[in-house]
Amino acid sequence: MAIAFGKSILATAVALVVGGAALAQSELKEAVKQIRLGTPESRAQGLEMLRAILAKDPSSADALALYQSVTQDEWFMLMVEAGEYSKIAQSILDRAKVEMKTRSRDAAAIGALVDAACAADSNYETRSQAVRKIIGDHGEFAVPAFVAKLGNADDANGQINAISALAQIGPVAVLPLLEATKSSNGVLRLNAAAALVHLNDDRAVPAMARLRSDDRQDVRDVAERFLAKKNVPAGKTATELALGEARRYLKQGFAPGSYSEVVWKINGETLEFADVPALVYSLELAKGLAHDAVAADPMSAEARSVAAQANLAEAQVIENAIAQGDEAAKALEPMAAEFKMAALATGTPVLRAALAEGLQNGMAPVSLGAIEALGASEDRTTLGSSTLTAALQSTDKRVRYAAAMALAKASGGSNVPASDAVVAALAAAVSEESVRIIQVIDASPEAKVAASEAGGVRGNVAVADASARDGMSRLLDNPNVDVVVINEILPDRMPEDVIGNIKKDSRMANTKVVVVAKDVEAAKTRFGDGVTVVQGPLGGEGLITAVNTALEGVAVEPANARAEGFAKGASEALLALATGNSNIGGSLASLAGQLNRSDAVSVPAAKALGLSGTGDQLDALLAAVSGSGSGELKVAAASAMGGILGRMSDAPAKVVEGLKGVLLSGAEPALRTAIAVALGKAKLSDAEKASLIEALRKVGSVAKSEG
Repeated sequence: MAIAFGKSILATAVALVVGGAALAQSELKEAVKQIRLGTPESRAQGLEMLRAILAKDPSSADALALYQSVTQDEWFMLMVEAGEYSKIAQSILDRAKVEMKTRSRDAAAIGALVDAACAADSNYETRSQAVRKIIGDHGEFAVPAFVAKLGNADDANGQINAISALAQIGPVAVLPLLEATKSSNGVLRLNAAAALVHLNDDRAVPAMARLRSDDRQDVRDVAERFLAKKNVPAGKTATELALGEARRYLKQGFAPGSYSEVVWKINGETLEFADVPALVYSLELAKGLAHDAVAADPMSAEARSVAAQANLAEAQVIENAIAQGDEAAKALEPMAAEFKMAALATGTPVLRAALAEGLQNGMAPVSLGAIEALGASEDRTTLGSSTLTAALQSTDKRVRYAAAMALAKASGGSNVPASDAVVAALAAAVSEESVRIIQVIDASPEAKVAASEAGGVRGNVAVADASARDGMSRLLDNPNVDVVVINEILPDRMPEDVIGNIKKDSRMANTKVVVVAKDVEAAKTRFGDGVTVVQGPLGGEGLITAVNTALEGVAVEPANARAEGFAKGASEALLALATGNSNIGGSLASLAGQLNRSDAVSVPAAKALGLSGTGDQLDALLAAVSGSGSGELKVAAASAMGGILGRMSDAPAKVVEGLKGVLLSGAEPALRTAIAVALGKAKLSDAEKASLIEALRKVGSVAKSEG
């Protein structure tokens, strides 16, 4: 029975892909034939044929044609086969779904078809034809018209036929129907719940838990039956269940093949949709569920935290996409600021909880967004209890660096919690000169260790996911990746799926792919050109070598924008710490090494050295004073030398002579003035002072004009 039930659900899902199209012969048909023969040899041959199909990287249109070439029973056989058979079948199905005809939003056409599908005086065939037309041409955009039928208390037959039609439309009807269960119309709530029972989709669980408290007994009964069928414990609240679903969207994104271009909202008894890009689709779903949880339990700090997480992650994802040159994301830029404000309004305790969960679940967009927000909202008197200190231990250096900068900002540079760790992180960040981002998608135990080891090396940011789904979700949120390292065996999808998504996303046009394989030559044949194949398993050193090979000859990160961002923020943070009399001794050598960088990095570094530096940094500062940098840097370096010389018991002769040389040259007055002040602070001997005074002697005369 379980298999038959699963088969019926699967058949419904995949039928949506084809819309009743006729079947055609194909290479997939021959592969299925070999697999059905059942001998080890024929099954192996069938698997090789499937691999060959996938190696061609079929387009969505090709995938749809492949799907249409086999019967529903044959397709089901592939889907339930263990191992690589089902993964390849799932890959083809996911691609085929993309080729579904763009759904028309023509309200008049939809209305006529819905009337035909729900008419009491029509026969079954007429209604079925209308439903098939709706599935093929309109999909979820027909649900509002059906909702009008569901809420019409005077049309019992229309209600029944609408429920039947929605069950045939399938999973795409679920999200709009979930919104319909929030209607003030009790008849509509009852019928929407009934339709969801027929659809039997797990996404309806939180809504049904909410309907357990509906003011209508018949609605409560429907909800209870659904939840009992899903084995949902009576003690599970609507808030808990909504938050669980929201967290799934935050961490994993939407399921392959389930993307919609809109999100739904109920307005009275009317369903309305809003267009959203794929970039933020799953985050919008997470946010909607979090708001449902807040509405169900306004006292829940956990619900407010998840809402803040969704807002923070969405803002981060938008800003990351803009940084990658995504023009579509640019239109959302004003919304990023709105999402940040919504999160900040939840308060510091909620933001702390959001950061803790982001760290625990490895959700970089959530963590980075929460860190930025906490940098603005934390009170310095209670900063020691902030989750920002835990973020200093993150294996993701982006998170670690951001936390150190936020702690410096929030503390005002004084009494900084975990000050040694903060300074160490900032010293590393200010030294970054070129940063490459590595994403590992590999379920093997060695992969996580290798990523951690590689990420600890200067110039690398490395993150790891154990499944294709998690990896693809992370790539969608943060396409700013230089190299994706994929194991040839993944637990849930084929590597070709991940590679295909990378190739299709223009934001990852320069992303390189490395495949980790047991048989390198076989993998090279399988994956073809454009993919680097290496022998697995990889340790940290092997991972770095593989990445170096993939990036050989490639100009990674134009203008070192990532590294400059890290270094600028760290330099400014260290200056803030020095201004607040914090001990930044562990960063002085790193700061001295940045005086040849852009002014955004070098000027704050020089100023920080002036406040906290020692004689060990004087040579580097003198080189900046006499070098080819900007006037602003030279003045800052000269002023810094004055600060250091004023703290020293004597002045090194080499340094004094170097400063005098610039002072007596034709340098800009601002620089010469800064040097004069520095030498005035230095502990010079009487003879040195007299020599300096004599060298600077000028006559206050005005040059005579000729003639």
